[in-house]
Amino acid sequence: MPNEQINVAVAGAAGRMGRAVLELAANDARFHIAAALDSQDDHARANSIRVGEIDVPLSTSLTGRRDVLIDFTVAAGTMHWLEICRKWQMPMVIGATGHDEEQLAAIASAAHEIAIVKASNFSVGVQAMLSRVGALVKQMGPTFDVEIVEHHHRHKVDAPSGTALSLLDEILRATGRTRDDAVFGREGRTGPRPVGQIGIHAVRMGEIVGHHEVRISGPGETLSLVHTAHSRATFAAGALRAASWIVSRRAGLYSMADVLADQ
Repeated sequence: MPNEQINVAVAGAAGRMGRAVLELAANDARFHIAAALDSQDDHARANSIRVGEIDVPLSTSLTGRRDVLIDFTVAAGTMHWLEICRKWQMPMVIGATGHDEEQLAAIASAAHEIAIVKASNFSVGVQAMLSRVGALVKQMGPTFDVEIVEHHHRHKVDAPSGTALSLLDEILRATGRTRDDAVFGREGRTGPRPVGQIGIHAVRMGEIVGHHEVRISGPGETLSLVHTAHSRATFAAGALRAASWIVSRRAGLYSMADVLADQ
């Protein structure tokens, strides 16, 4: 819809990422904030949220179709809004993480009916990191050990981060390893490191927006891939980019890589 504003609904509007999306959308001529959605379980919820110089009403329900819904809630919240999007045949951008296998299957099933972009991270830099990490690990060879370390703020509810798991999956895909080769943290007398093991570690402290590092270390040298997000606006901009892209797509499950490849 090149000549019309995109009516966007934002789920998780009162959260850190939801607020960041609203603030950017309010200053982006492509978008009209059609709904700011929050959980009805939050008894401390206000009636509105301040975005720039305007107050945007908060709601716990959606009474009609919007052009696209951006979800920055939690895994269970995604399931709620997924059903709403299916009901209204509404495209969806999923930025929430921490979904279990059953929830991932539900998202994949819904993608037969509606267009969905699902990404663990909407940063362009992280997408570049994801596109290269598998090839680098494979090129370094099996004598090199791999560790993934991620840092986030103390309020994050899932660990490891969805981005860390995406990095892991890219490495597994490139090297032919499986999740059985991954160890999530270490404790006690672990013994010598097994060949092919991949360590994943989660740090939770302060107000860190997001920091991911993949360390590849072997005989005589170490290579580190590092991405640091300086602001949530980075992710919000990517989510809005995905939202503007998905409104004209057929039903299907898309990634942020799909969005970037087509622009």
